[in-house]
Amino acid sequence: MKIAIVNQPQDPIEASEEQRGSVAIVNWELAKRLAERHEVTVYAPRAPGQPMSERWKTIEIRRVRFVAKTFHKGMQLLAGRVRAGRPYINSPWYYREYFMQVARDLRTHPIEVLHFPQQLQFAPHFRRSVPHAKLVLHMHQDELAQLNHALLRRQLANVDSVVTVSDFVTDRARARFPALAASIHTIGNGVDVRRFAPDTQRPPSRRPTRLLFVGRISPDKGVHLLVEAFDRIARERPDVELTLVGKVGMLPFDLVSLLLNDDEAALNSLRPFYGRSTFAWLTKEVLGQRRSYADHLVARLSPQTAGRVHFRGSVSLEELIRLYREADLLVLPSIWRESYGLPVAESMASGVPVLASHCGGVPELVTEGVTGRLVPRLDVDALTNAMRDLLSDPVRLREMGRESRLRAERLLTWDRSAQRLERVYLDLIAP
Repeated sequence: MKIAIVNQPQDPIEASEEQRGSVAIVNWELAKRLAERHEVTVYAPRAPGQPMSERWKTIEIRRVRFVAKTFHKGMQLLAGRVRAGRPYINSPWYYREYFMQVARDLRTHPIEVLHFPQQLQFAPHFRRSVPHAKLVLHMHQDELAQLNHALLRRQLANVDSVVTVSDFVTDRARARFPALAASIHTIGNGVDVRRFAPDTQRPPSRRPTRLLFVGRISPDKGVHLLVEAFDRIARERPDVELTLVGKVGMLPFDLVSLLLNDDEAALNSLRPFYGRSTFAWLTKEVLGQRRSYADHLVARLSPQTAGRVHFRGSVSLEELIRLYREADLLVLPSIWRESYGLPVAESMASGVPVLASHCGGVPELVTEGVTGRLVPRLDVDALTNAMRDLLSDPVRLREMGRESRLRAERLLTWDRSAQRLERVYLDLIAP
């Protein structure tokens, strides 16, 4: 098959093994495996210094020259304040120049399957560009259960199949669009179990005990709840440390409002971080988007524990693998419903158990009491108690780590996700 995969407009693609951004990682890992048997082209924005097109092994990378990132970031911030009918990310103007350039290029490069991210509003343009190709929409979040039903129904008419990252997303989409249920499929995400693997030389017991968070350092991820729970534990145990990996930043409030529009308690818990007045909005979300939340996290720590929290920012793949191997427990106390949770899969493959919020697609990865623990969202007491319980029994924690690795090897590989996706493609091309 001739397959084109469209990456998100924010994330460049490198002609290498390592990518940045969760969707870029997903697209690239799937593309690498599909390219073993098919002709694959990946579309992506051009970063400074990158050629307009190049090849990596058997994958062709075609890049879009102009992407107005600063403009669209500003529009997202403004949309979050104005709160129009739908999030800016789902408007017809969202990175329009990027998607329209991709659509124009496709007219001169015939394909059989077009695989594109969740910007469903551009499906009609893709349909006109490649009228004979099969269009596959990849949903990384839960918008099909949240956006305007009539609008989605019109846009979905241009799509041949929908693939999702979890049964959580699939089940909610099928329930909302029962007539399309047969064309909505879970392919999941995955993890490279060869790279992310346990440290076989690690001693059975050691100090300090290391907690790890990996992801966007933002309110919707519940990092402030993690810091509060850690502060309580760290005052009891001087051997515990916390490492936070990821950029500090916040999702646009209009997107947060969409994804939590049926959970007022969760949404209200996040409002203070965005500012209720125009002045607070400017100082928190616009001018101080990164600094304000980081300052809030530091302020929640007592003097005796602050020195044991390490903000690492973005790290290389090599460093990330090392941090997983050194960790005793990954903690992901998300407030929004994680559709999947790549760090959870990476942690499990590394032989590290997981403590996470019981929501979204995470329970599909973490088996309660076997590979980790699941606690209610927004419940810092439950988070603290579960953390205390897990850390009090190192032998049990190591056994959970071994079970996590076994589960990752069996169920959470990229090969498995790529095979599921390939099956969707083949059923469309040759039912």
